Amino acid sequence: MIKKLGLIINPIAGMGGKVALKGTDGAEVLAAAKARGAVQESHLKAERALEKLNTLGDRILILTCSGSMGETLCRKMKLSYEVVYSCNEETSAMDTERAAAKMKSAGVDLLMFAGGDGTARNICQAVKTELPVIGIPAGVKIQSAVFAIDPESAGLIAAMLARGEPLSFREKEVVDLDEDSYRNGLVSATLYGYMTVPDKSFLLQDMKQGGFSSDENDLAGIADFVIEKMVKDFYYAIGSGSTAKCVSSRLGLPFELLGVDVIRNRQIVATDVTEEQLWRIAEKHTLRIVVSPIGGQGFIFGRGNHQFSSRVLAKVGRENIIVVAPSMKLLSIASGCLRVDCDNAAVSESLRGFYNVISGYAYYLSMPCK
Repeated sequence: MIKKLGLIINPIAGMGGKVALKGTDGAEVLAAAKARGAVQESHLKAERALEKLNTLGDRILILTCSGSMGETLCRKMKLSYEVVYSCNEETSAMDTERAAAKMKSAGVDLLMFAGGDGTARNICQAVKTELPVIGIPAGVKIQSAVFAIDPESAGLIAAMLARGEPLSFREKEVVDLDEDSYRNGLVSATLYGYMTVPDKSFLLQDMKQGGFSSDENDLAGIADFVIEKMVKDFYYAIGSGSTAKCVSSRLGLPFELLGVDVIRNRQIVATDVTEEQLWRIAEKHTLRIVVSPIGGQGFIFGRGNHQFSSRVLAKVGRENIIVVAPSMKLLSIASGCLRVDCDNAAVSESLRGFYNVISGYAYYLSMPCK
């Protein structure tokens, strides 16, 4: 029996990440992202997911949207598809909602969508818990629990459905941040609802959790140890979030809480840098990265810090990545492991293995990264 698989791609999802805009909600932000050289990449994430369906073409009919919201990719990949929603070249959140409602009425067995929390919120508005969904992580903000851990995992779930494997389902949270507040360093997630997802916990991410960086003694110890080990003339890219920024704070330097800053010889070089700025430094100098996992999820790359692109990470190398986190933050990670979800599968693989996470002054906790 042929399974109907819905596919919605948010073409602009993730465009603001590499150019340090922390999202792409709103026409003004999208225009700013384009002005900084941002390009569409969500279709690449969707392609990685759909590649898992290559051998199942006769078992799946994809119901999708016109143009960049799905049709273009389906045609490129020579998949069996039908356009059930037509949109203009410039798409909007309303297109996502209407397309999801159309697919719900068409009776798709599973709706796949490529985007971030904003896209998940739009899908939730249209289908609520009445239709099984799976998110392909392609945005900047990806805190909701309806996303797979990476695009390939989303494809694997769809392949299970196509093969007729028994699947159970559960309701998971959809959360989103106000991007304007987010850009001003204020992180306040709002629960917008729940959606139904296949109950494959090893392929799904957990919802982001916060509040694990409040132990000032732990943070001071972490910062002092990282600063003590800094090498003269090396560049240090300090990742987003209050845990990583404890280094900047301890040095008395200005920082962008939700961006990436660069330090050299304990002085600030630049705040809130773009991927291109990081790449120029990594090309010519030794660059080390200080990053902290997302509470509850464990991601060190691929969630909210797209400035650390695959080419930057490949140039830096695993040996120059410094992971920091208080022990309570590590305990919040239900999977018990760190995760990476880069825009290149080979680079992600090269970053896996065990990391000695700095959890205090000269105090490490070893943790696997998958």
